[in-house]
Parts: sequence; C-alpha cells; structure tokens
Amino acid sequence: MEFIMRKSRIVWIGLLLIAMLVTAPLNAFAADKPNSTVVNIKTQNVKLNFDGQELKLPEGQYAFIYQGRTYVPIRYISYALLKQVGWDAAENKVTVSEPTEEELAELKKQLQLVVSGNTKPKDPATIPFKPKAAKLVFDGKEKKLPAGQSLYIYKGSIYVPVRFLSESVGTEINWDPETRTVKGESAAYREEQGGDSKTPDGEAENGKPGAGGGGAPAAKPTYEEITASAEAAMTSLKASCQATLMSLALSYSGADDAGKATIKAQAIQEIDRCTASFNGILADTSAKLTANDYSTAIIEEYRAAFQAELDAGRQLAENL
Repeated sequence: MEFIMRKSRIVWIGLLLIAMLVTAPLNAFAADKPNSTVVNIKTQNVKLNFDGQELKLPEGQYAFIYQGRTYVPIRYISYALLKQVGWDAAENKVTVSEPTEEELAELKKQLQLVVSGNTKPKDPATIPFKPKAAKLVFDGKEKKLPAGQSLYIYKGSIYVPVRFLSESVGTEINWDPETRTVKGESAAYREEQGGDSKTPDGEAENGKPGAGGGGAPAAKPTYEEITASAEAAMTSLKASCQATLMSLALSYSGADDAGKATIKAQAIQEIDRCTASFNGILADTSAKLTANDYSTAIIEEYRAAFQAELDAGRQLAENL
C-alpha cells in the first residue's frame, strides 16, 4: 500500500513537472531579471551610420542581438546622436541630455576620431553579458524599459535595446537586419540639413523602394513589432497550457486507476495541442518576417528553446 501511495505521489509530482516544463520554453524569449546570472551572447558585426558617416564601435564595445532585439552601448550611441551622457553611481542612474555648446563641440571632435574608414570589422565573439538594473533618465524624464526587456552590462558599458533608445531620445534610429546597419541622425545634423531627413524620395527608411503615389502607403511593421506580437501570442498560449496541465495534475491524486490513465493521456494530448499552437505562431511570424524582408533567424531560436524543454516534459509523461 505504501508503495502504491508513493508511486501515486511520484506520478502527481510528475504531472506538475510537465506543466512547468511545457510552459518554460514559452518564456525563453523573456529578458532575464536584473539579478539573473551572466548570459553568454554572441556579438554581431554591425555597421553604424550616424549623421551620414560610417562609425566604428570603440575597442571593447559591441552590438548584439538577443531574444529578437538589437542591443547597443547606450553611452556611445548617445554620443553619436550628439547627446551628453552621465553616470550617477550613488543613484545607479544614467542620464542622457542635450549638450552645452562646449560639450557639443567636443562631441563632434571625438566622433571624428571614430570614423570607420577602411577599418576591418570585428569578428563575432561570445561575451558574458550580465543583466543590469539602472534608472534611465532622458532630458530630465525617467524612462522605463517595456515589460520583459532588460539592460545588460559588460566591462562598465551598459547596453540597451536600440528601439527603446530611439523612442527615448526622440530621434529616428533604424535597424536594417539585412545589411546589419544601425542608422540615425542627430537633431543638430537634421537642423544643419534644413530639418529634413536624408531618406531619398521614393525610398522607405529601410532602404527599400517606397510605395507610389495615390495616397499614403501602409506603414511597414518593424521587426520589433512583429516579434513582440509573436511573444505576446506565446505568453497567452503559455497561460492556457499551464492552466490546463495544472488542473489535470491537481485532479490526478484523487482519481482511481482508470481515471489516472485518462488524465495521463489527456496531459500528453494537451502537450501536443500546445506544440501545434506554438508551431502555428512560429509559422505566422515567419511569414510576416519574410514578407517584410526581415531575417527569420529568431524563429529557430524560439523553436530550439521550446523543443529542448518540451522533449524533457514529453519523456517524463511517457515514462509515468
């Protein structure tokens, strides 16, 4: 009798583990919490074009793509946009603001020293980035990262999602995943150019041909918007899968043998349903990325993270 009760408890715990395993990969894209351990990320060889000039990242600073977002060093990119950057260690705060005339002249001078010229691009490297909790203040106003996003730090340099930085400084910063180019124009540069962006007529900001006349063209969704939509769908799926599997797990211990066999089968069927729904999200996201000429590399990252945990959950269920 003791053996039967112990086995029943093991199976019940097993179903709870399935519930956790099957939903864990759905959170694989979510940014690590500020107190998380180091995350090893492969850097990307990206191009930087600011105010019409090709720039290079300083030695020891990098750009990388993590969980579908492009990260750049906040200090250097802010400098490239002719913004002054300060760090308050006591308050753990980064401030980005408009420079004085003297500071602006110095920023322009420093940027001339980092024009890329014929410099050989950096080879990609795997770097141990660490999640960082810090306040970000732009022109006197604190800005918070969207839910699920994080700052990262490496050797004193703080890295921030390029889209967030663009919105925070009020300057258009574009990321072209095909050419791997981060492009931006400072307010001072636009003023010098007569207030107009240098985007050619008839060409979209991503360098692709724009729509012809006859009314405003439909806005092209950004890479971040497409992946954010996918991640929202995954989060919703996670909630559904978790609720169903937890309900099955909680009802398992009080069921008779026939009921337990039924619950076990239902758990496996639910995992199959979650898998099919997850694959549907990936297919839809891949189609949107392809239709808008974006890289689909993130799809395999989502799939690999999901499959690794799902295989563990499925094996556990089948061995009960």
